Amino acid sequence: MRWDGLFADLEAQLAQAAWRETEAEAAELTRGEAASVHLVDRLRGAVGHRLVLRLGGDLRVEVQVSTVGPAWVGGTDHAGGVLVPLASIRSVDHRLPMVAPERSASARALGIGAVYRTMARARVPLAIVGQDGRQLTEGTIDRVGADHLDVALHARDELRRRQAVRGVCVVAFDAIGYVRSAQASEL
Repeated sequence: MRWDGLFADLEAQLAQAAWRETEAEAAELTRGEAASVHLVDRLRGAVGHRLVLRLGGDLRVEVQVSTVGPAWVGGTDHAGGVLVPLASIRSVDHRLPMVAPERSASARALGIGAVYRTMARARVPLAIVGQDGRQLTEGTIDRVGADHLDVALHARDELRRRQAVRGVCVVAFDAIGYVRSAQASEL
């Protein structure tokens, strides 16, 4: 009878050790999966939420997220539509869910330049705010290069007309903190 108790105790210890090993393997797999998740994936999981995005310096943008692309976050704030390049985001003041990485190659390939080209085609009047929170320029995007864009300078509340254009400003993508339109539906 003593042997029965001893074997039962050994079996329980083995089962407990096997369970701990299984838990450790699961935790390692979870850490491995988390290591493959990018910030943009987690931001995708926050569509519909209001986030505070911290950009360079003390610049904060509070945005109701409506879309997340591979290189940007789009939504609205108190003043209209907002487009924030992912490269401008330093931190997010919101708990973000863990989301599986984007698997679509076409979705991953659509960079911030493609969004700026779409805005140029739509002739959306906008303001471009720098990484430091100061407005760099306002007007309409005329051309988009590989790493910069040309903005026809005019008031954001005016349509781009030859007589309204005061000049052109070339803006490097890396200088852009966020882009704001007058209307939420324009971004």
